[in-house]
Amino acid sequence: MFSQSSVNIPAALILILLAVLQAKVDRETVGQKVVKLTCSPPCWPSGNCYYDWNRNGQYVGCFYSASLWLDSTRPSDHDSYTCEVKNSLPQQNCELPNQHWGVTYTSERVCALKGSSVDLSCTYKHPEGLTVNRSFWFIESLRQPGVEPEDVKESDQYKGRVQYSRTLNSCRMTITDLRESDAHTYSFRFYTDDPGGRYSGRGAVTLSVTDLKVTVSDTDGGVKKLTCSSTCTLPNNPTYIWYRNGQPVSECESASCHVAVVSEVVNYSCAVKGSDLHSPPVYNRTSVYAASGGAVVLLLIFTAVFLWMRRRAAVTSSKTEKNSGEAPRTGDDTYSALNPNTMSSDYDTLTNYYSYKHFRDSPSGTYSALNPNTMSSDYETLTVGRPHPAMRRAPENEN
Repeated sequence: MFSQSSVNIPAALILILLAVLQAKVDRETVGQKVVKLTCSPPCWPSGNCYYDWNRNGQYVGCFYSASLWLDSTRPSDHDSYTCEVKNSLPQQNCELPNQHWGVTYTSERVCALKGSSVDLSCTYKHPEGLTVNRSFWFIESLRQPGVEPEDVKESDQYKGRVQYSRTLNSCRMTITDLRESDAHTYSFRFYTDDPGGRYSGRGAVTLSVTDLKVTVSDTDGGVKKLTCSSTCTLPNNPTYIWYRNGQPVSECESASCHVAVVSEVVNYSCAVKGSDLHSPPVYNRTSVYAASGGAVVLLLIFTAVFLWMRRRAAVTSSKTEKNSGEAPRTGDDTYSALNPNTMSSDYDTLTNYYSYKHFRDSPSGTYSALNPNTMSSDYETLTVGRPHPAMRRAPENEN
């Protein structure tokens, strides 16, 4: 008897466990015309399990979600549904008609010019019978687990620049006056009349904002190739507009333009048709370099003249200090300086300060002017000036 009861106890426990783990279907009316069926307990871990659904004992299909939404106006609403929890990956793709949640973006990547407007569009779906009562876009990188994402329109950065539009199954966000800071990855999220019926999915659209830049490259024959470039690929094969000195260049409409090198200074810029954004201008390099080279030559000339004048002043000052403290003698540098056969250009300015009449009328004679004890400040530059022709007789009167 004891052994029999010991055998029956594990069997009873198994029956209890099976009763607890047996899945059941909860029925709930949501919205105005939807019946929500929920299989419980839910499978775990989510994403590695699925549910088999049966209607009136007949297999309907498998589904990853624990819930089904049925249109209460259809006869199927009154059918009997059962479910089974499968804690493994399905052998096939689990799909049930009219039970899908999803958001599909028209483009996963969008490139737009700074200052322009851009449309980010998508389509969405939800179980039949549910009604979408709210939707918005949010920045994917700012999303936090367990926290409802922030509506882009509520951000100060986007105030007055964002518009939403949504129809039965399509969604769109328009951003105007694009800025570089608008470059983000955006997702669409919608809410239904089922309190648990909200969805944003795993997809998203990445927006890149670019400006324009002209690059210059060499080609054969002395022709320059100008390329209007951007940091991302602009959509719809845009038409480019080129400008030379602010005037349109009619022969160039693509992203590249070939121009000849000219002697005058010219500048080129580019734009995209339909946009007000222009690239910064680039200049004819040959002309710019020529102008820069002329400025460099002038600078070198001025520098050379300045250094020569500075050196000349230093030499002059040195000679003045040497000869101001003693009387001139026949063999010293003073007489050599006064000798017209040995004079240098350093003495060219003497005639600007002294005239023949000045020396002739001097009360003490020529040598008085040469005597350091009697010379005045008017003659302090004598040693650095050219002697007047009348002073050539000075050596003959010495004794």
